[in-house]
Amino acid sequence: MEEKLSGIVLGGVNYGENDKILSVFTIDKGVVSARIKGVKKAGAKLKFASEPFCFAEFVFSEKLGKRTVTGASLIDSFYPLREDIVRYYAGAVILEFDKRFLKEEIVSPDLFILSVESLKELAYGKVHPVITAANFLIEALKYSGYALNFDGCSVCHENITGKVFFDYRFGAFLCENCRKDSGREINLSTYVALKNIAEGVSPDIDDAIRGLKLLDYYLSVKCEENSASLKELIRMLKNR
Repeated sequence: MEEKLSGIVLGGVNYGENDKILSVFTIDKGVVSARIKGVKKAGAKLKFASEPFCFAEFVFSEKLGKRTVTGASLIDSFYPLREDIVRYYAGAVILEFDKRFLKEEIVSPDLFILSVESLKELAYGKVHPVITAANFLIEALKYSGYALNFDGCSVCHENITGKVFFDYRFGAFLCENCRKDSGREINLSTYVALKNIAEGVSPDIDDAIRGLKLLDYYLSVKCEENSASLKELIRMLKNR
């Protein structure tokens, strides 16, 4: 059986001497695994289709429940990501999130579209990659059942203007009066930066970086997922 699916290569592992097993995030079938043959050879025709970030229409053959890539038509390689290390790692944050949070063949068109649009912005847009990465994570967490609530204090629903506390268990922010014994105190500017990003307003970049750190904490503690790409992105930004 043969099928055509549009998808993004999230990554791959070596298989045998010249082959790879790819993880491809498709809009119609979710993440699928597929063998791609001969791509480690010099001059391999489908080598481009085995690279992370490759967005293509893939042709798969299937036998006994296992897929093999037999063809691919490139849609976008997001090549400019490879020319800037910060943009590259911001893009890697997207691929790693998709790979970690999507079980095989769980369909999520919204997350697929978000991923493509975020990669386009990173490759060709003018928005700072920190903001694009943070916005992606905020939106992607919604689709994954871990939405953050920026509508003021989650208890009294008033705007937070003084001390702010983050309760990772519920992805909620609390004012000092409602905090009781829950939540860890964070900088008000961090909360405001994330809230602005969620509302489409560009914050101060240093505040946005602190927002990324909070998202990293939330992923690690609440979602029990450690993103190596996110940690490396934060490390690079800190050293710049």
